[in-house]
Amino acid sequence: MRRRLAAPVALVAAVVVFVVIYLLIGSLLWAPILAVVAAIGVYLMLDDRSSAQVSSDDYADEAQEKVDEALKLIKGIQRLAKDVRSPVARKALETACEIVPELFRRVQAKSPNSLFSTASQIGGHLRSLDGAVHQYIDIQSKPMLYRDPESLRLSGEHAFQRFADFALESVRLVNQGDMAQYKANLDTVAPPKLPELG
Repeated sequence: MRRRLAAPVALVAAVVVFVVIYLLIGSLLWAPILAVVAAIGVYLMLDDRSSAQVSSDDYADEAQEKVDEALKLIKGIQRLAKDVRSPVARKALETACEIVPELFRRVQAKSPNSLFSTASQIGGHLRSLDGAVHQYIDIQSKPMLYRDPESLRLSGEHAFQRFADFALESVRLVNQGDMAQYKANLDTVAPPKLPELG
């Protein structure tokens, strides 16, 4: 939180120092110099991260941007899913839209260093899915414009289900690491039975 305040607070400090120095000594030479020095000092005091932390924060910010892009696609797909008449296709889309945000939450909690790549990959799949849903809805609403529209709709339904299955399997893969820890915790929940001393 402090790092986000560093720049605005440093700017305010620079303005205050400039005004005070100018009012005290009336110098247009020293006022800006001391204002810049004060701003740099305040900034460095508030943003005391190491270069590794800055790099890590930048990575986290970029990963979050990718997640946000993917979640925006999810919201669009959710809106489109309401126009899908086939219950099977709509259910597959709704399932995928529920699972993907959960996948991001679990990856962020368990393996934050892979969030960027996960969000990038899923984002690419979601862009393809978004295009497929748009086309599916067009086929559904104007079947006479397509050759074999029923086959095209069925292919769309299968593709939607494959993506939902892929998303679910991805969450299960993330959970596998948790299950090993869970089983280890189960083994240590209760202490072993102590022998009775006679």
